[in-house]
Amino acid sequence: MSVPLTISTASPTKPPMAEACSLLTPPESPKLQTKAKILVGDHECVTSPVPWALFKQYVDAETLDPLGRSPATQTSYDAHKQRVKAEFGTMAEYLTKHALADFLAQPTDPAVLAACDFTFRRNDFPYSIGDGVEHWVLWCRKRLQPGFVAPDEAVGVIESRFGTEVEWRYFVNPVAKQSVPQLSHAHVFVHR
Repeated sequence: MSVPLTISTASPTKPPMAEACSLLTPPESPKLQTKAKILVGDHECVTSPVPWALFKQYVDAETLDPLGRSPATQTSYDAHKQRVKAEFGTMAEYLTKHALADFLAQPTDPAVLAACDFTFRRNDFPYSIGDGVEHWVLWCRKRLQPGFVAPDEAVGVIESRFGTEVEWRYFVNPVAKQSVPQLSHAHVFVHR
């Protein structure tokens, strides 16, 4: 007696917490090569850096699930969050009272998005991307929309900071995936 063979195209089930912590991948995204991941605490981490060419494909296809930190960086980030929580209560309090206090205290016109509404800070706990790639956080005093298209003002700030000859990619995580949703910020990756 033969048994019909059924091939499932469903992806393996992720643990519930890993699903909550992974980045959004639109269902219409093309199938791209993925990198191996492991769990570190509640977070999926990549086992090797994502090469720049592959990273660009992910971002250009609006597919962020394959991205993540290295296990060592994620462990350091988790320890940092615990220290921040003990001293400031929340990451938002730490940023507003310490890391971004001077920037956030500057006056701004609430009706206009301008270059003075942005500041860069090197990501202390970057995603694991290949050599020659810098991971920056572009903080903004006005609300940036989640997505992959930088507003013109942000493009101007990025090109003013890094020049027009470098390759870069920009995205704002969906609100549910933002580590500090109280403070608007984008991720900017610069390849030199």
